[in-house]
Amino acid sequence: LRGLQQSLAKATAELEQQRREVTGHQEKEQSLAAELRSLRAQAEETAVAHEREAKTLREQAAAAAKQRDGALREVEEARAQLRLVTEARAAGRRELLEAQREARESREGQEAQRRQ
Repeated sequence: LRGLQQSLAKATAELEQQRREVTGHQEKEQSLAAELRSLRAQAEETAVAHEREAKTLREQAAAAAKQRDGALREVEEARAQLRLVTEARAAGRRELLEAQREARESREGQEAQRRQ
């Protein structure tokens, strides 16, 4: 009887030990499951935030490209205006030189007539 009692006590102790281990494993599993849910939620939030940021960056890039295109058009217009002004200046200079030449020739002609 004593042997059976000892065997029963030993079996009971082993059963309690296994229950504690199972309980510990269950608690650890629950903790890991909660951590996994939390990490999944964080990953979703991060993905949403990254998508929002990517959309914002795409919009900013499009706006910058539009602004750049506008600035390039303005530069081309300014270059065209500069060419026109430069051409007009050159034409004005040629006209001035021609008028000065004509005035000089006229003076020289008048002086030649006075001398005669």
